[in-house]
Amino acid sequence: MTIQPVHPATFRFTINPQMFLTNAASVLEYALQPIVDSHTGDLYGIEALLRNVEQLDCTYPSDVFDKAYELNCLVELELILRRKAIAKLASARLPRNTRLFLNVDARLLETENDLTAKTAELLSEYGFTPAIICLELSEAKDISSAGQTKHFIAEARRLDFSIAIDDFGKGFSQLKSLYDFEPEIIKIDRFFVQSIQSDARKRLLVSSAVELAHVLGMRVVAEGVETRAEFLTCREIGCDLIQGYLISHPTTRSDDILDRYPQAIDTSATTTATATPDGISNPFEDLLKREIKPLIALRDDARMDEVLTMLRAGRAYPFIPVINAADEPRGLIKEADIKELIYMPFGQDLLRNKAVNNRVKSFLHRCPIADLHSKLDQLIGLIANEDDQSGGVIVTKNGKYYGFLTTSSLLKIANEIRMRAAEDQNPLSKLPGNGSVTSFVVEEATRSDTERSFCYIDFDHFKPFNDAYGFRTGDRALLLFSELARRCVADQEDFIGHIGGDDFFIGFKKQDFGKVQQVLIDLRNEFRHQAESFYDAKHREDGYILSKDRAGIDRKFSLLTCSIAVVHLPKGLRVDDQDILWRQIALMKQQAKESADGLATTTFGQNFKPSKAVL
Repeated sequence: MTIQPVHPATFRFTINPQMFLTNAASVLEYALQPIVDSHTGDLYGIEALLRNVEQLDCTYPSDVFDKAYELNCLVELELILRRKAIAKLASARLPRNTRLFLNVDARLLETENDLTAKTAELLSEYGFTPAIICLELSEAKDISSAGQTKHFIAEARRLDFSIAIDDFGKGFSQLKSLYDFEPEIIKIDRFFVQSIQSDARKRLLVSSAVELAHVLGMRVVAEGVETRAEFLTCREIGCDLIQGYLISHPTTRSDDILDRYPQAIDTSATTTATATPDGISNPFEDLLKREIKPLIALRDDARMDEVLTMLRAGRAYPFIPVINAADEPRGLIKEADIKELIYMPFGQDLLRNKAVNNRVKSFLHRCPIADLHSKLDQLIGLIANEDDQSGGVIVTKNGKYYGFLTTSSLLKIANEIRMRAAEDQNPLSKLPGNGSVTSFVVEEATRSDTERSFCYIDFDHFKPFNDAYGFRTGDRALLLFSELARRCVADQEDFIGHIGGDDFFIGFKKQDFGKVQQVLIDLRNEFRHQAESFYDAKHREDGYILSKDRAGIDRKFSLLTCSIAVVHLPKGLRVDDQDILWRQIALMKQQAKESADGLATTTFGQNFKPSKAVL
């Protein structure tokens, strides 16, 4: 017999739980929203979001659960909805290990129920395992004091479900939740993601949360990403996964879910291409790949006799990485934890005893986790915060286990990077060289949380000065300018580089553009004044020297000074196409040479019409 659903107009008057559940089963539907890898655009999972709630005379999905709670049928409703979500996933043409994120109403944690076990049975009906399910506990409601929360999480983990903390940063007990529940994933609330590229405080808070999560072996989802700038900033500070309208709106059509999302791929490709201008490769990533140890990992459902077999085979390191069925890292099993059992009488027999809970999960330790594309300072931060002597960092690629980076290997890489930077140093001025200048411009151009000014300085009439007074005096002039530049750049975050010859670079961060221009005017005037001391009295009195130009013709050259080209990037502006940026700097350099005061400034993109010579 088919039960007809109650019309919405009359539904508000019913208080019958069975009728409520019948209508819910009939009209409610799930939309699916993709969660993708921030570096590749590969689909990681989908979140099930409730739809058609207005047909139950509800305004928001939370209203449906409120009614079910009032009618004392919340568990029954949740089981109906989970069947719908799992069936929806089964109908989608997606890899079988695609994660399904399901929200858990906090009131389900107040009393004991068998919902988790029944969910596992539902998954089995559709040919899935619990490993694909991530249960989201929202921080929007206080779950820290719920008596059954820890029991719920323990039972979920026993069945191989994973746990996520949703709305992280906006709720009640954020840090305590990480400590008590040890989730595999935290989801940064949309509030902190919105306009993060132009909000330094949000950027600081989210980057701190990301670093903390990675130290604890957790992955981070940036929720509600709607713009390209938000995406790039979230990825830059280390968010592993992205969810939001930029990637895809929630859809009720399971066929619309893709294995890979071009929005993220295109964004990633743009940044990768611009991160290596002029053919310069990323030296850190090359070193990182060379030092990562491809240690064999065990599955987290393995038994301890497999561990014993691996240890007897001989290992260079006193631990074994552990992964789940989706090849995602879970942590480490340490030889020290089982060493006593190995050497105890009957210890190995005890470890092999099936009656004892002796699976790898029982001996698992969390370990810092980082993506292959992480920056050096992010990795250094992970090992600096170690307190359990893990000995290094588990490295992932596209969210999957890639290898292990020991602390000693990471310090070796850091030392080699420092040595390369020293080699890049200009031998005369001891300032960073061309490679460091390029890296600074690339990194600062692709962030937008503050204003930046890129200043290119070129001496005027340096060759005739060198010809007349010799290279030794020319070197003294270069050293004079480098010293004056150091004095005018007081902020430690600012940057001075010596590109080569008589070309210098200054990068200002967080400095008002008007103030930057005044600093540069003062620098130019001071250099011109002090450079007069290199000339003899006759030349100072005349205000020029006679020398040959590049065509070999004698002509007058003014006393030594410099031209300064400045390109300003205001707060909120991010430049990913480095070629355009360098072309605008080159254009401003030409204008500075032609300017009466030797200074040409512009805000990026304004009045930019590069000539063929510049192009």
